[in-house]
Amino acid sequence: MNNQNKRERLIDSAATLFHHNGMNITSLADIAKHADIPIGNVYYYFKTKEELALAAVAKRKEQFTAAYKLLDEGFDDPRQRLTEALGYFDKVREEYSKYGCPVGRIIEDARVEKDVVAKTAAQIFIDFVDWAERQFKKLGHTDMARSYAISLMSGIQGATVMAKALSSPQVISDEIKRLGTWIETLPNRRIQIGKVPVAVSSNSSNAA
Repeated sequence: MNNQNKRERLIDSAATLFHHNGMNITSLADIAKHADIPIGNVYYYFKTKEELALAAVAKRKEQFTAAYKLLDEGFDDPRQRLTEALGYFDKVREEYSKYGCPVGRIIEDARVEKDVVAKTAAQIFIDFVDWAERQFKKLGHTDMARSYAISLMSGIQGATVMAKALSSPQVISDEIKRLGTWIETLPNRRIQIGKVPVAVSSNSSNAA
């Protein structure tokens, strides 16, 4: 097994355990055991748990960034991009209803304003809001774009919390459906509606 594979296994194991058990109670020994790598080898790649957590968060951030790029390149309609993005959260509803949002879990474990790991994780939410805001602007909702984007993320996160509390993945599915309907019914204000020509009556013509 090469060094890169070991490093990636440690990062993936850390991401899984932080999500399932929380960052505070997960130790480097736990991560090493999950990755099937001797604890002594862990320090060759990461000196602290926080360093490993930053790598796990950075990887997740890169994955979302790549997903936004694929949506932007794969769909011309910003409405469809938003709908496809919502579809992701419906696919992970079982996991999220059991463990919550992996990004939110890290943020909950630390004070965002002081903890660099939590602050970096929070940037993933901000990136989503920034991306969604651009889509709403493309639909012509410039003034409300930021508010709409935040509401979208808030709806997803709120549903995740309730789904975990009620042990019901359906809560996430129902909210995704509601948000999808909302997006579908938003008018595209960028579409220019042509003016209907006013017919000239025969009386007006004769009078002229």
